[in-house]
Amino acid sequence: MQSSKRNTNWTENDRITLENILNIALDSNFSSVMLTGAADGYPIKYVNPAFTELTGYSCDEVIGEGPGFLQGPKTDRDLLDHLRKKLESGSPFHGKTINYRKDGSEFMMEWKIYPINDSKDKTTHYLAVQRAA
Repeated sequence: MQSSKRNTNWTENDRITLENILNIALDSNFSSVMLTGAADGYPIKYVNPAFTELTGYSCDEVIGEGPGFLQGPKTDRDLLDHLRKKLESGSPFHGKTINYRKDGSEFMMEWKIYPINDSKDKTTHYLAVQRAA
């Protein structure tokens, strides 16, 4: 969900301040946040501390991996097919399924995924906000 209203009169100092604000907002968020690339396998580029608390995986363990490692035998495959279709169409996704922590324990995860587009409207990344449901 990207805003169509953008302030284009920002100074370089404004941009640095905004970047700092966004970093603090992500790192201090109570919800798990994951940023992936749009390339095959959706390689993870960033996870916040809440992701580590939710899953038991550290940032170093997951960067570069695809988010599929959280899935297991009880993960809803039909929902994953629906997720793929939504991502392919450039639409946001919202769903719930069983995922797995590093220790193998199950948890019901609810998440929303938003495509992030570049200036040419090409999807370059996906932002996922997750929580135990």
